[in-house]
Amino acid sequence: MTTTTRHSYKLSLKRATRRRRQPHNQKLITTFDSFKHEKCHKKSQKLSQKLEALKNLIPTTNSEEEAVKPDQLFKETADYIVLLRARVVVLQKLIEYYDNSNSTQDDEHALLL
Repeated sequence: MTTTTRHSYKLSLKRATRRRRQPHNQKLITTFDSFKHEKCHKKSQKLSQKLEALKNLIPTTNSEEEAVKPDQLFKETADYIVLLRARVVVLQKLIEYYDNSNSTQDDEHALLL
C-alpha cells in the first residue's frame, strides 16, 4: 500500500466509525430527553397532587370544582393560618379568664365557711 492509499484508508475508516456512532449518540440523547421529560412530568403530577391536598384542607368560598391558581391558594392558606392562630389566642384567654374566676370563687367560698 502506498502512503496515500494508507492515509485515505484511515480517513475512510474514521468517517465510517463516526457515522456508526452518531445515530447511537443521537438515540442516547433522545432517550435521555424522554427520561428528563418523564421525570419532569412525575414532579408536575406530585406537585398537582400536593396542591390538591392543600386545597382540600383549606375551607374556601370558591366552589370545589373551580380551578384555583397556586398563588391564590397560598394566600388563602396564609389567611386561614392567621384565623386559626387568632382562635387559639381567644380560646387561651377564655381558659385563663374562667380559670381565674373559678379560683376566686373558691377563695370566696372558703372564706364563707
